[in-house]
Amino acid sequence: MINEVTLKNFKCYKEQPFKFTNLTVFCGNNSAGKSTAIQALLLAFQNNFSSKLELTGDYVQPGSYDDIHNRNAEDDSLLIKFSTSKGDISWGYNDVEFDSQKRREVEEAPLPLLSSPSDVIKEELRELYKDDFIFLTAERWGPRSNYPYSTKRRSEHWLGVHGEYTPQVLEAITRSSLRFPTQDARIHPKADRDAVTSLADNLYEWMGEISPGVFIKAQSLKDADIATNQYRFGNHFYRAVNVGFGLSYVLPVVLALLITKPGGLVIVENPEAHLHPKGQSYLGRLIALAAQSGVQVIVETHSDHVINGIRLMPRLGLVEFEKISIYQVFNSGENSDVKRITVDEQGQLSEWPEEFFDQQLIDMDILMSGKEG
Repeated sequence: MINEVTLKNFKCYKEQPFKFTNLTVFCGNNSAGKSTAIQALLLAFQNNFSSKLELTGDYVQPGSYDDIHNRNAEDDSLLIKFSTSKGDISWGYNDVEFDSQKRREVEEAPLPLLSSPSDVIKEELRELYKDDFIFLTAERWGPRSNYPYSTKRRSEHWLGVHGEYTPQVLEAITRSSLRFPTQDARIHPKADRDAVTSLADNLYEWMGEISPGVFIKAQSLKDADIATNQYRFGNHFYRAVNVGFGLSYVLPVVLALLITKPGGLVIVENPEAHLHPKGQSYLGRLIALAAQSGVQVIVETHSDHVINGIRLMPRLGLVEFEKISIYQVFNSGENSDVKRITVDEQGQLSEWPEEFFDQQLIDMDILMSGKEG
């Protein structure tokens, strides 16, 4: 498990620690720095925890040293440090004065290790997340007539950063005998916990909260290197392109939260995209239940509905409140500031996220008074 990420002079942060729990949520205004800690994590994952972090890869492409170094930093040092269940590891540059020649040398160079963990620790981190790490970017693939099929994916359950391999994975688990333990927190309330619940059946129950009555038929055409999704309502099947964006966007998110084993990691940007409020709330519930089941989940969101869905779970006694952490990120001008918000057993927040949860109240006040300000 990732316990803490510390950033120094990395992008919008001069020096900022982030303590991670089973579920860590980043919220705040646009371009405030919500994704920065996630990008630091992705640099390590796309380089497989190697001794050097290339700044261009499959998950994130932040650019060069000048792009990632804090513009208002007082020195040229840079630090990305992870504290994990396997040990600590960090990359960056020490506090040294760069002359013009040195700067040219590092502008396009990968970030070197600062700490010197044993090869055993690096290998343990690689093994820990080899099969149970999923990252879904905000720019997921919408409805398409077909999706790619690949036998060279990161792992058997790898959905692709855009969710592009979702139909291929879905067909495989539908044909398999994957089952949930009867006490897994992610089993949908309508499922019979006394029976053996298949992963596919559980997926359809959760998708039904987003679009009632939906059934998804995935099919792979291996010889053509493509896979497809069709959505059934009643007795009729529809192509993905005739159903809309919401189902195609959320399907990989729901599948990722269900298919990842305890001890694994799921990172999702904007899980709420194209969903109606109820769907966002129920997705928040599943996110919290995945964390309760032992999956570490990191979410970046603009949705108070998602966060409210998360908050309901401690209130209903289904999720331990200590497993939830929320970071609200503010753009303070030169750098970003962070406020850590906790959730108690009643689902109450330690601090109210201003300019995030209060917008509905502001709008209602204007409707009532006919005045602004």
